[in-house]
Amino acid sequence: MKDEIALSIIIVNYKAKRFLKGCLDSIYNTKNNLRFEIWLIDNSSKDDTVPWVKENFPQVNLIENGWNSGFSKAANQGIRESQGEYLLLLNPDTKISEGKIDQLLRFMDENPEAGICGPKMVDEKGELLYSCRSFPDFLTSISSSQSVLNRLFPHNPLSRKYLLKDLDRTGIKEVDWVSGSCLFARRKMLEQMGLLDENFFMFCEDTDLCLRAKKNGWKVFYFPFLTVAHQVGGSASLNPLRAKLEHHRSMYYFFKKHYHPNFIFRLLVYLSLLLRLVFLSLVYSFTGLLKKK
Repeated sequence: MKDEIALSIIIVNYKAKRFLKGCLDSIYNTKNNLRFEIWLIDNSSKDDTVPWVKENFPQVNLIENGWNSGFSKAANQGIRESQGEYLLLLNPDTKISEGKIDQLLRFMDENPEAGICGPKMVDEKGELLYSCRSFPDFLTSISSSQSVLNRLFPHNPLSRKYLLKDLDRTGIKEVDWVSGSCLFARRKMLEQMGLLDENFFMFCEDTDLCLRAKKNGWKVFYFPFLTVAHQVGGSASLNPLRAKLEHHRSMYYFFKKHYHPNFIFRLLVYLSLLLRLVFLSLVYSFTGLLKKK
């Protein structure tokens, strides 16, 4: 039993080499009394990421895709090849900064109903990120963390509810969903209900996974005794507008899949997301013009 792999860490990479060293170093520098493996799936970065990893981190298992298959498909490739009892979906633009992974896994061992667990997330400045949230509803498009409403009026009740701003984060709490940028999952749960939904190219696959877990009788927890730093948007910074498009596409698919709205509601959700995307496009265009001046 001692030789069994406890944790398989799945990292999907697409042109994020500038973050990888910090991410991998943080894993190997974390003192954990467990046996783990790392699977890195490169989605055709078309740079020197793969040879660089082979030279500097030969212990990492590599999967080289010839095309950008999206996050869910690539992550599922790693999950299928891996052996760990637990899985960690980890973004390349993250660093494990405080705490021990084995403490979180011990919690999951002691709580067999725990299917998914997410750590405390902070940004590069050490400020708290709202990485555990309520499930989205039809008002989420105007109350999410990046919404105009939240930015202008951060204490509004819609954003407070969705982002769980009033949650006591000093202890372990059961929540609706946790961010896929660092998400621990029980293999037994995935074997029971299926892997990531590959219809999500990127974004919202974490919300979907947590909702499916709940529907199958599993619980989702926020675990604040492990801290992970996240360079927010780092992986999507090369093409932010494309990332926003994919995010909104995924949001629409999520609502259609789980809430089965009638035609009127689907139209309203589609229009609200479209207006939000248009607004963000104008913001990016205006910002780009300012930078050129």
